[in-house]
Amino acid sequence: MKKILFFGEPLIRITPSFYEKLNDKTNCTLYYGGSEINIARNMSAFGIDTAIFTGLPEHEVGNSFIDFLKQSQIDSNNIQRCGERIGLYYLINGYGVRNSEVYYDRQHTSINDIDIQNIDMNQLFNGITHFHFSGITIAISQHVRDILQVLLEEAKKREIIISIDLNLRTKMISIEDAKKEFSHFAKYADYCFGIDPLMKDENDLTMFDRQHATEKTIEKRMQELQAAYQFKAIFHTIRNVDENMINSYEAYAYDHHLYHSVILKTALLERVGSGDAFVAGLLYQIMNQENLQETIDFAVASGTYKCVVIGDNMYENSQTIYRLLENHSEISR
Repeated sequence: MKKILFFGEPLIRITPSFYEKLNDKTNCTLYYGGSEINIARNMSAFGIDTAIFTGLPEHEVGNSFIDFLKQSQIDSNNIQRCGERIGLYYLINGYGVRNSEVYYDRQHTSINDIDIQNIDMNQLFNGITHFHFSGITIAISQHVRDILQVLLEEAKKREIIISIDLNLRTKMISIEDAKKEFSHFAKYADYCFGIDPLMKDENDLTMFDRQHATEKTIEKRMQELQAAYQFKAIFHTIRNVDENMINSYEAYAYDHHLYHSVILKTALLERVGSGDAFVAGLLYQIMNQENLQETIDFAVASGTYKCVVIGDNMYENSQTIYRLLENHSEISR
């Protein structure tokens, strides 16, 4: 039986209702999530055994988050109850000419109070076959990076398959620091989701030009990174939203050969979490040992389906995703 362990920060999103701006009279909705938790929840719905290692405070909100994880069939037995804060972020949805705005409030949160010396590695990694983390986790703090370093060394020692999602948040870490830190931790990974901000060598200090990228330049970049880090495979997504709010989703995979996914389009309800749903689709297929073409097609369908689900994550079974892939239709008949 395969089981995947995630290390990342729980987050609560606060979003004003009906595209309103935030003020003292605005009605808001709360959503539980966090990148790794979003992926774990998606994968639990797909039927994969999942577990999360993190920190949560010992109070009512922390208890509520634990209940959310348990209801999502995510193993939370190794969560350390520590600190006093859960990370927050405010998403003010844009409309028309008004852009969306995101504000983070995630300093001094419980994940920063995890006691490294109090981690029972045998218990934490018992039955674990895969381990996943993200660039967001890398960006939180030096203490979190120290914990991640210990976990990665332990996972490598146990020959656990490791994956990294290079989701860069420039409000949390500078591009210069991200280049250095992401590149360090990516050396432990077997699978890499994304191509920036990795460095192919110490002189590689610029970001990949996504705006003017062609299939040829994408393949060259993926080939260089795959060779530099010895990934089993590396992945890259292309997502666009047109003036009619139609979301287009496609992806590439590379493992010495380039694969291009199907291109799926849908009217966009909410884009938040669609990248995590894409990664959940990748990991689900990787753990089921599917070929890379089937893997990226399923992942694109998973990311596309999340675009029509409100919230930071979704809980849909794999058959829903397969049906979307088979029908290429917004309507189930």
